[in-house]
Amino acid sequence: MATYINYGEGEDDAIVQGAEWLQRILQQQQGPEAERAFTEKFKKEFKDAQESNKNRYDYGPVFDLLVEHAKNLFSAIPENKPEERLKEIESFFALILSMLLLLEDTSHLDRATTQLCELFSGDTEQQPELRLRLLMMLYNTFNNPTFEFRYRVFKYTLDFAASADMFDQVLPYLDYLESWMADWDATLQMDDKRKLYSDISKYMRTYGKKPEAFQYLKMYHSLFQGESADLLKKPEVADQTIQLIKDAITLPVIIQFDDVLMLDSVKALKGTKQEGLVTLCEVFLSGTVDDLKEFQKKNGQLFDEHGLNFQDAMSKIRLLTLATMARGQSELPLDEIAKQIQESPSSVEAWVVRAISEGVIDGRIDQLNRKVLVKSAFLRKFEKEEWNFLDSKLSQWIDNLEEVIKFLGEQKNKVEDA
Repeated sequence: MATYINYGEGEDDAIVQGAEWLQRILQQQQGPEAERAFTEKFKKEFKDAQESNKNRYDYGPVFDLLVEHAKNLFSAIPENKPEERLKEIESFFALILSMLLLLEDTSHLDRATTQLCELFSGDTEQQPELRLRLLMMLYNTFNNPTFEFRYRVFKYTLDFAASADMFDQVLPYLDYLESWMADWDATLQMDDKRKLYSDISKYMRTYGKKPEAFQYLKMYHSLFQGESADLLKKPEVADQTIQLIKDAITLPVIIQFDDVLMLDSVKALKGTKQEGLVTLCEVFLSGTVDDLKEFQKKNGQLFDEHGLNFQDAMSKIRLLTLATMARGQSELPLDEIAKQIQESPSSVEAWVVRAISEGVIDGRIDQLNRKVLVKSAFLRKFEKEEWNFLDSKLSQWIDNLEEVIKFLGEQKNKVEDA
């Protein structure tokens, strides 16, 4: 028989009820001796804390005792009709989390937070849904956005979701990551930020979201801007740089290369045996179909070494060549496009349709006259030449507006004179 602890009121009463519930579970799991030992220790800690400070209750010792004896709760859920026990365990840990906020000693709160994170994330096979839910509850317990332990709980939650194959359940929360990172900035080290972006990229890749993995990996590399050459050439950084370039080359949705080539970690590959990857990026930045073919002749082994598909690369460079052709033009003959991208006249329309659908150019095909009517085109790079081009376009627009204003003024004067 359990020895019930029938005293306490208010917050204390809730703690006593939680202890009584835990008594019953301990008796079922470990027998009467374990239940008795817990009961005696709880009574002592509860009484000592109350007697030591009549005006303010020290929840620390009781909190530690409850958490210490809660380690096996996840195995207390029966396979047959587990719903009631699940609710009981979740309610018990809700009590624990409410006590966490009452810990006044910062170092104790620090240790307790990590202890709960490790308890909840300790097993990915045993009640993973409940464990993830508890981690999320722990994160929301700290409702101050700048609270220093929030990042730690978030990282445990992220890692657990990924290892338990439930990463899809935390994906929606990554939409808030940028603002959360701003909240955590005062307490985060640079290594924490790099580790976070690197791990999210890895988890996204495992989950099959390669474009998103690329974007987070690019955020990781952006945190190395201005760092020393020695740091940039460390194997773990260099490996991540190679992965970033491979993603940029192989992912069809990635057509912007100037931002990749501006990264210091990418520049650091120059002068190494992986320099060819940087050169290949430069071909995609401003090269042509002929440039890619020439590169492949000289560096065919690079495609094999890194698992790059040359035909996929040719598809990308054809689209980018078409973007270059369309810049500043209002129309392009289909036969000229076929010549530049080195495709047959009969198949060139399919390439134009693909370029339009993927946002490389904006326009439509005039099939009767065999030409493309261009509205705008993707800019492969934005340097001095592009600034000059933009300046000339702006000057033209300003002149046109001035002409319109002048015309409207003349029409107004005519109306007034009449």
